[in-house]
Amino acid sequence: DDATAAECSHRGDRGLGFDYFRNPANWQELAPEIVYSDIVLTDGGEATTYRWATKVAGIRVTGTGTFIDVVPNERIVDRSSRSFEGTWTYSFEPEGTGTRLTMSSEPRSLWRLPPLSWLLAWSVARSHQSVLAAAKSKLDRSAPGLL
Repeated sequence: DDATAAECSHRGDRGLGFDYFRNPANWQELAPEIVYSDIVLTDGGEATTYRWATKVAGIRVTGTGTFIDVVPNERIVDRSSRSFEGTWTYSFEPEGTGTRLTMSSEPRSLWRLPPLSWLLAWSVARSHQSVLAAAKSKLDRSAPGLL
């Protein structure tokens, strides 16, 4: 579904965006409404884990994330403990002198069925756009090695 995928490009090298996204501690500045904690980074990236918490309509929602597939400078696949969050894929592809970052998500369970899927797609699309705008701004301003 197009509403659950979004992409942007930045001028930095491909490794810069990948290195930034492979550490969930960096996500805090991209989505300040979500608090990330208990981050355990692994050498290769797979099995990196973290906890997250946010509020939805004033109700506290928490969960965990685990990187289930990591290919350096190409993709990170992140599975959430919450079915509405589902599985997120961050893809990094060369584009000109920079990188195209694509974020996509695939919810699980009842969240895949209409009308819940429509509501979730609308919410995710809004979230993707703000996160990608923040990521583009951050990565365009950063020199290699600063992230």
